[in-house]
Amino acid sequence: MDVTELIEQGLGGSEKSGTPVEAIVEQLESAVTEEKICGLQSLATICQGEINVGELVGINVIRIAASLLVDPDKSVRHATAGALRNVSVVSVELCEFMVDQDVLTPLLALLTRYPSNGQWTPTFDKNMQNQMDEHSDTFLQAVNLLWNLCESTSDALDAFNQSQLLENFVTFLNYNVYGLEIVAQCLLVVSEDNSSSWRVLANHGSELTSLLAIDVVDNSSLMLRTLAAAIIGNVPVLLNSHTSQVLICVSKTLETNHRPALGNLTSMLPLEPQKDVVDLEVTDDVVFDEETEAQSHQRRRKADLPSEGELEVRSVGRLLQAQRIAAEILTNICSSEDDWQSEGNENDDNGGSDAESVYDYDTNTLNESVENTDKVPVEVLEAIKSLALVEKLWQKAQPVAENVYQILIESEQGTLKKLDGMRISAMLCLHNLCNNISTEDLGGPAAVYNVWIDLGQQVFQGERNDKLLEASTSLMRAALEHLRKSPELFQQMTENDLQLMLNGVMGCEDVEIRANWLRMLGILGCLLPESHVKAIIDFVLNTCANEEDVWVLAEALDSMMDIFADNDWHSIMHELGMVAKCKQLDRIMREKLKRDKRQLGDRFPAVSTKCAVKFTMATGGGGGARRFVRVLVPEVRDRSVLL
Repeated sequence: MDVTELIEQGLGGSEKSGTPVEAIVEQLESAVTEEKICGLQSLATICQGEINVGELVGINVIRIAASLLVDPDKSVRHATAGALRNVSVVSVELCEFMVDQDVLTPLLALLTRYPSNGQWTPTFDKNMQNQMDEHSDTFLQAVNLLWNLCESTSDALDAFNQSQLLENFVTFLNYNVYGLEIVAQCLLVVSEDNSSSWRVLANHGSELTSLLAIDVVDNSSLMLRTLAAAIIGNVPVLLNSHTSQVLICVSKTLETNHRPALGNLTSMLPLEPQKDVVDLEVTDDVVFDEETEAQSHQRRRKADLPSEGELEVRSVGRLLQAQRIAAEILTNICSSEDDWQSEGNENDDNGGSDAESVYDYDTNTLNESVENTDKVPVEVLEAIKSLALVEKLWQKAQPVAENVYQILIESEQGTLKKLDGMRISAMLCLHNLCNNISTEDLGGPAAVYNVWIDLGQQVFQGERNDKLLEASTSLMRAALEHLRKSPELFQQMTENDLQLMLNGVMGCEDVEIRANWLRMLGILGCLLPESHVKAIIDFVLNTCANEEDVWVLAEALDSMMDIFADNDWHSIMHELGMVAKCKQLDRIMREKLKRDKRQLGDRFPAVSTKCAVKFTMATGGGGGARRFVRVLVPEVRDRSVLL
């Protein structure tokens, strides 16, 4: 849902009468405890409906509910924390609105009531599926709410830093006392790019590293161990000292086969699709004769206990989340600082003249493949190879069986979202590895080629998730960079195979995916015979002429630079009338660059540099860039003509 628009409608709308949200407000403001709890339970449900978001914002229900986080009644506090947690899950925009409504003040006040000096420890009820007591479960709901807010807005993170709660949270990682629940997930969020948290966490390295050695008996303990590794990975001083242990933990998490777990889950799920949103009717609780308040609370808790299927959904969800986090840990470890530094330098250089930009660009030798050397520390590289992390990540990136996928679509879309998230993280990690380790350490050209082919088959079989498709094509593009010097592997590529890729570009609405396809075409233009190259050049020229997005246009022209880097292709140039077409592209590129300068944001320096390279290097520079312009515009000898 477009929550931003709904929030604006709610803030600007006129007051309504007799709506469910107004009934909830009346219950929340009641002096009767049961009325408050009933209103909070309704709030927890109503926030799931798109039609209600505007009313939640327009009527002051969030601020009113937040004040109940410090209500004298513990059941009210429990219901409030759960309801607000449900609201925070809806969207980032709604989290930002909750922070604006000052949810954090009562939330942090509530969390400070849980001391870490042993004065409070949770109890677990074996008759209630080993769930925590109400007071302790309130703490978990509140931590989950804080986690969602801190993940969505820096204002919440700043408030948490000032609250001095981090020390307590580290103590709550003692799973033998406090269980295996979500405190670690909150710590993972607040430790990411937060130097204030690093100073505290660095003093608790022993507590965190001890979690790397816990015995994994179920997916909850697997999740806790992986989260501990991720928190250590977020704190530079801890990661430097414990890189090997973290990588071993990543490997063990990725070893677990998620397919049997998904198969078992889907066999338990109903075949009929379930409603995503419960129809809401605000009513009073049914009154049971001679029922005490304690008995009423116990009855409500039993009614809320998850079924066997719901418990299995939670378990499989934890497995998929743990494996997603493991892939993200490895991605962060293998990110090259040198790459970031060079990228920053490139942007700095773009502040100079066109000539300077062109020179810097050309010295990177456009016609060469990715630098075929390892850019990660030896310790990390040896772990990647000895632990077979590339192979394990590739297994996680694979699609599940069609029947399993279909059941998840119909009955358990939350699990499907976690599965897609895990696959995306695995592909992005492999993409990162392609950029940072050599072809041989990836398994050799033949292995990389097989990955490229397999991904292509998955993509062309109709991948239904745009984010997965973007991750897949990004990995394909990175893999293809390693194959620039292996043209023999593409000898069997037919015109029909090439046409599939061209159709993929034409049928794609996502700009990032189109850009990936076009850059791959540029690499293939260096590997395929002339008949295929002509088809690629013709397609790219037509794409450039009709492309609206200037970033995709720049990527398309980059692909043309690749193709002309090592071969002049004189016959193709004349057959396709490229001189006139490229003059037209010069004008189009500059017009669109001027028009979309603000929309490009951080990409503007890169696009303007590419524009300079392609259309101002008639006399200067060297290699492929000079050859490209002289071939396409041979009559121009003074670049001021083009300018």
